[in-house]
Amino acid sequence: MYHFGKHLLHSNIWLLASEILCLILAFSFAILGSHPVIRIICLIFSITAHMLLIGSCAAKAAADDVALFRTAKICVKPYKPLSIALILTLPAAFTYVLLCVNSESILMLNLFPLLNAPFISVYQFLIDGTEPFAEISAANRILMAFPPLLTAAAYLYGYYSRYLPARAALAARSNRT
Repeated sequence: MYHFGKHLLHSNIWLLASEILCLILAFSFAILGSHPVIRIICLIFSITAHMLLIGSCAAKAAADDVALFRTAKICVKPYKPLSIALILTLPAAFTYVLLCVNSESILMLNLFPLLNAPFISVYQFLIDGTEPFAEISAANRILMAFPPLLTAAAYLYGYYSRYLPARAALAARSNRT
């Protein structure tokens, strides 16, 4: 249980660092203008940076779990990385629920992308100057809920791409002896 709490804390710290980095990227690209090409470049950079940071955090957690498997032969339950990945999406889900509840609030519509900085460019494309949230098309409102799932996907990919091969190599090594 110690490793779960430690990994959860580290992943949330990396999520916060990713949010800050993506805000800096978004404001830096905003200085260059609002041309669609610049917005697409900002989108690519911010999502890539976010996914690399979260994936790196997951790889470090997987390395700890591989070391635990190597020393104590304790296997990690599949729900551990899955639950951390889902917990990482909770802040975005919470802000989306707040946005839906306050659908007439222009302030909340402007705060929502800032609170979900890695996907700020995606939300700019989907919102496209429409205010308030109730005026946005239903398809765009539904699409706004899905980008945070990339956070969970990045964590799971980073974790399992490191954990499964290392665990298989350890199992193969122990079968040879």
